[in-house]
Amino acid sequence: MIRALLAFLLLCLAAPAGAADIRVHRETLPNGLVLQVVARPALPIVTVEMGVRAGASRDPAGKAGTANLAAALLTEGTATRSAAEIAEAIEFVGGSIGAEADRDYATLSLSVLSRDLSMGLHVLADVARHPAFAPDEFERVRKEVAGAIRADEDNPGRVAAKAFDRALFGDHPYARPVEGDTDGIAAITRDDVAAFHATHYVPNNAVLSFVGDVTPDMARALATEVFGDWARRPLAPEPAQAPPELPDSRLLTIDRPVAQANVVLGHVGITRDNPDFYPVVVMNYILGGGGFTSRVVKSVRDDQGLAYSVFTAFDARRQPGTFSAVFQTRNDNANQAIRSVLAELRRIQDAPVTDQELDEAKSYLEGSFPLRLDTNRKTAYLLTFIEMYGLGVDYFDDYLARIRRVTAADVQRVARQYLRPDAMQWVVVADQEAAAVAAP
Repeated sequence: MIRALLAFLLLCLAAPAGAADIRVHRETLPNGLVLQVVARPALPIVTVEMGVRAGASRDPAGKAGTANLAAALLTEGTATRSAAEIAEAIEFVGGSIGAEADRDYATLSLSVLSRDLSMGLHVLADVARHPAFAPDEFERVRKEVAGAIRADEDNPGRVAAKAFDRALFGDHPYARPVEGDTDGIAAITRDDVAAFHATHYVPNNAVLSFVGDVTPDMARALATEVFGDWARRPLAPEPAQAPPELPDSRLLTIDRPVAQANVVLGHVGITRDNPDFYPVVVMNYILGGGGFTSRVVKSVRDDQGLAYSVFTAFDARRQPGTFSAVFQTRNDNANQAIRSVLAELRRIQDAPVTDQELDEAKSYLEGSFPLRLDTNRKTAYLLTFIEMYGLGVDYFDDYLARIRRVTAADVQRVARQYLRPDAMQWVVVADQEAAAVAAP
């Protein structure tokens, strides 16, 4: 009954909220833990998300997958609770709890009715601070991850994506998948995971975001109660290695007995705090991020019928991420499709976009922004994101204003600055005899 009530309340919360409705309270507790609160008292439900700068980019050398294993094991038992007891405590009140790692940070999330917030937060704190990393649970989860990595070898799209990251980033941490690789997972020990947690899961390396039926005073009192004695510690230095410079185009072919060529082409992109991020977002929407209205889709899919799905994307991170174009096409169409994508990159550099393209892109980006805030969980995720990337709590208002300010000249300028059609890395997973791909 409680689970059904919580599900109903979550559905009720799915009404879009404008950015102007978001008022963020932010403060830092004495131990360095950042506290953020967005009060939404309309319904008796609260989502809490903790973000920790403990992503895969901080994996120890030779042990890719450590951050992912650490996050996956948080809810698998603590010093005082078994995995079953954690699940039962939260599920009994109709809530949910989970943890995961990404490239730059890890997250723990909790959703409960507001009357159960104190209990839920105590469980979340126990999970974050006192994971047991029991040897049997460690081995079980490690085997599951290793199995998933092996399964990826049968997925041409995943093979292409992983090869693209390796080609682009070399020895940089971004070259490694978040879940790790076969050698890394085999090398990780239970003590490695425990040491990673002890190093990175500290209050002055974390943010705690509350969204829902809670006030800043209530959130502060609860956070102080359950996290106040969590001692701050000196932080490990952030990896400062820059992605390698790759001035020349390179083609990497991987032979697989498949009917469709899986192609990823691109280069190193931008950081999330780049001042040109917003013009880049608009430019990419017009180029290949805008679904059926984008230039790449119109050319490759609609006009030539070379691929059903094709898109471009900038993955902006703490350090420069990726720009990529991704598509699947018949093996014998791979060369033509690659040339067509490159032609669109050059076209958006050579001439200003039309007023209609610019207006449609900005209208979509403005109109879709409230959908990123239409639930407590989405808002909590975004609060964590802006703290992890240092974007500031005025992000919610700035986003729309900065999108509106983008001009056609801005789009052409960033296309020329951040697209490098003559210095691309191409990865093609295909039946290479049938595809016969040659560098354009």
